[in-house]
Amino acid sequence: MAQQALNRVRPAPWEYLPEGWNGSEPTRGWNVGCVAKIQKETWSAYADHLSGAGPLSINHEDRNQHSGGLRDHNTLITYAYVLALAAQQKQSLSLLDWGGGIGHYYLLSKAVLPGVELDYYCHDVPLLCQAGQTVLPQVHFIENPDNCFSRKYGLVLASSSLWYEHNWRSVLDRLVAVADPYLYVTRMIFVKLAATYVAIQRPWALGYGTEYRCWIFNREEFVDHLVSRSMELVREFLICDGPQIYRAPEQGDYKGFLFRKTNTLPSTPGSEATSA
Repeated sequence: MAQQALNRVRPAPWEYLPEGWNGSEPTRGWNVGCVAKIQKETWSAYADHLSGAGPLSINHEDRNQHSGGLRDHNTLITYAYVLALAAQQKQSLSLLDWGGGIGHYYLLSKAVLPGVELDYYCHDVPLLCQAGQTVLPQVHFIENPDNCFSRKYGLVLASSSLWYEHNWRSVLDRLVAVADPYLYVTRMIFVKLAATYVAIQRPWALGYGTEYRCWIFNREEFVDHLVSRSMELVREFLICDGPQIYRAPEQGDYKGFLFRKTNTLPSTPGSEATSA
């Protein structure tokens, strides 16, 4: 109730955009200096935490949010499960991290599977790629998205990234084309009844002096699109409750979905929901 009252007198951290993606609300996006600066400033703490035996619960974006620890832990531990499955009986794994920031999932991958050699490719906006190259020179950072699609990857990861793509279906189709065989899409908000809609995020409380549009996906529409592209749902993950989106037609939950190409490996039991 307090948050709803605040939303009436100042811009809400999350707000429904009835005009959709092409509305008049200005957004600055991710390629701004403060985002790269904060991610670099919190890098050492993140790396130190992964080297210990504590819970996987630190995230540079959620350090000031009450629910951040739970969302973080569930996001990272479910990714560890996905990575272990993709790397099963392998000594090396090629991985595309679509929208991977400065490479947080690379460190996590090395922490949970230290015996597997990773050929790691990370695509993001120029400022984040440049910052990532300074902390992880061994990673392939790719600014031009077209350069990601000249090869296949044992695992394609899109964590809290696909929903920032205006033409998300065409981007998703390109990710499917290079997934050999696994595609893992996670850390986005899904609703059950409402049609897919657009919201704006204003992450000012995190120190990010920017804002960005994102899609809030209808679960059935999203899954059906991938199934129509010869992908099967291997596992659905429940991460945590979503934030309150001001004036939204429906509130949703953070979820993740692991898919595999149906023409590469035998089918295994899937379409199950697991709470991390």
